[in-house]
Amino acid sequence: MSNHENAWINLRQLMDVIGSDAEYKTLDDRSQRLLEWIAMNYAPGQSMFVQTIVVNSHVASPATVHKCLAILEREGYIALDVDPRDTRRRIVSPTDRARRLLSRLSKRVNAWAESLNT
Repeated sequence: MSNHENAWINLRQLMDVIGSDAEYKTLDDRSQRLLEWIAMNYAPGQSMFVQTIVVNSHVASPATVHKCLAILEREGYIALDVDPRDTRRRIVSPTDRARRLLSRLSKRVNAWAESLNT
C-alpha cells in the first residue's frame, strides 16, 4: 500500500478514535469546532466576549455561532457571565467539563499517534 493510501487510512482511524467519544458526539460539528476555537483562544485573566467569538471564530454565521454558544452553555461546556463594566456584553469561558473533554480527546489522539510508531 502506498504512503498516500496509508495516510488516508490513518486519518480515518483518527476520526474514528475521536468520533467514538460518546460525550463529544452529543455536540454537532459546528458546536465542536466552536468549543475548540474557544479553548484555543481563551486566556485566563483576559475577557473573551461573545462578539469577539462571532467576529473572529469564522465557524459559521453570527446567528449560528449564537445558537452554538447557547448549546455549549446548556450542555455545560462554557460559562456566559455578564461583563461588570458593560452589562450588554457577555464574557465566555470554557468550563471544567470542556477542559476534561478536550484533555481526554488529546490523550486519545496521543495514544493513537503512538500506536502508529509500533
